[in-house]
Amino acid sequence: MNKLTLTALAGAMALAAAVPAQADVLLGAKVGADAWFTDAKINDSSAAADSHTSGSYYLALEHFIPLVPNVRLRYTNVDNGAVSFGQTDYTLYYEILDNDAIAFDLGLTMAKFNAGQFGAERFSEWQPALYGNVEVGIPMTPVSFFGDVNYGNYDSTRTLDALAGVKWTVPLVVDLNLRAGYRVMDYDFDFVRNGGDFKTDGWFAGVEIDL
Repeated sequence: MNKLTLTALAGAMALAAAVPAQADVLLGAKVGADAWFTDAKINDSSAAADSHTSGSYYLALEHFIPLVPNVRLRYTNVDNGAVSFGQTDYTLYYEILDNDAIAFDLGLTMAKFNAGQFGAERFSEWQPALYGNVEVGIPMTPVSFFGDVNYGNYDSTRTLDALAGVKWTVPLVVDLNLRAGYRVMDYDFDFVRNGGDFKTDGWFAGVEIDL
């Protein structure tokens, strides 16, 4: 990541720490799972890639303590034939805004690629990324729209993992959120010899519990 990107991130985090968002509760958690139906391209060709249904699982913990970031963990299993890996995202973030109309989070992710295989080559790598999440609710309805992105460009490796979708909230003892949308991973793995371009995308559907 270049100096401008790091400076922007540091400034946003400092602002979030100085003027913390008003959380609905002192402590909160979200846990969810998505089924992701993907197609892929490897080095700009779909010939060596298979369609696959991937599982994605996540947990977010939020609190009221100033200056201390919130935490989110997410694991995604990717297997599109010649390319496969398990991706674990470790994210620290601050709530910039948090109200009934809009929520906005900003932070930093360290992504760990486990048991990776690109053709005949195996890999295991860490990659940093900027993290952002936004959610906009439709007034007087249980419907909201959300977007989530991790973008990194470090040591000649570029990573983009982004999704957007719609959420329907069912108020029970806890909120049950039904989610659907579209997700894309667009990666340029510089550490892979002979070309490491990989793109996989497709629709997802899932469920989330908001405690």
